[in-house]
Amino acid sequence: MSGIWRITAKGGIQQLQGHVPWTSGFDAVVDQWNTACPTALTSGSTGVPVAHHFSMEAVQASAQATAQHFQLDRPSPEVVEAWSALPASGTGGRMMVWRALALGWNLTVSMPSATPQVPAAGTPNGRYHFAVATPMQAAHLMASGQLQRFDILLLGGAPIAPDLEADLKQAADAAGCRIQHGFGMTETLTHVATRTLGEDAYGVLPDVHIDCTEEGALVIDAPRRGVQGLVTQDAVALLPDASLDPQGDKRAFSWLGRIDDVINSGGLKLHPAALERQWCEMLGDILHERRWFIIGRPDNSLGSRVTLVVEGAIDSDLAQQALQALSHEGNKRPRTVEFQAVFKETASGKVRRT
Repeated sequence: MSGIWRITAKGGIQQLQGHVPWTSGFDAVVDQWNTACPTALTSGSTGVPVAHHFSMEAVQASAQATAQHFQLDRPSPEVVEAWSALPASGTGGRMMVWRALALGWNLTVSMPSATPQVPAAGTPNGRYHFAVATPMQAAHLMASGQLQRFDILLLGGAPIAPDLEADLKQAADAAGCRIQHGFGMTETLTHVATRTLGEDAYGVLPDVHIDCTEEGALVIDAPRRGVQGLVTQDAVALLPDASLDPQGDKRAFSWLGRIDDVINSGGLKLHPAALERQWCEMLGDILHERRWFIIGRPDNSLGSRVTLVVEGAIDSDLAQQALQALSHEGNKRPRTVEFQAVFKETASGKVRRT
């Protein structure tokens, strides 16, 4: 089934192309706004999904920070046209609705899908000023030639594989589309920082302040969103003094991985996400279209051993090729290869690393 669900700048709801059941979730999100009870669930990628209830002031602060960060808050006779194909069940899809209602944007929502179709925007050139997508959706938008529909495309929901990032950057440049990768979580009402594709540094949004624990975990303060001293499970490196703002606060960081994913192998602390970025091109040539990730497994001598987990049927020759290709990595190298027929995923499309 297809369809489009739309919010106009005046707050009206237009359901186009006939009745489609998937739009009822977005109607419920509008009801939450109208009753001043915005609620969202965590993704469940690190445990059981948890409901978070937000104040209207927090939602409005998040929306305003996004508009300011992307310079969409400047006076203009033209209403901002926004697009999404994220589901109503996730914070990203919900926040797009609340953002449109808070800022007076026109929002067009295509049926949530890994292969969304983008209708022309109501602008002279048919392009949307702002849009959101997952990396998987972005890969389809690139392959189908639809990146030219957007001025700004914000990606979230999952890390971006390095090879996909390189392809997206090249395609976006050709299409005149600015693609940013967001960093955030349900507790912070989506992104608190973004980075440009091809760069490691995440720059924080207005009214967001960051710090780091002794263990290297990111700490977030966003008072207007009701977030104070939130210690995350993200291992980061705060960038040097050049990234300080006039008040002396650091304004940028690079993401190393998850604190709870750190592999302590023989006393060597390794971040799986960093290893994946480092090995992506090499393993991509061997594993081709198969998905894979790095994880730590219990080991009697090392405490935890680096393990390569590959999606698909067991292939001992493939495993040997992968181990041989990374044999020069010394104590960082994978010691074993596991195969899983199909990776389990969360509702938002994140791979469950088990």
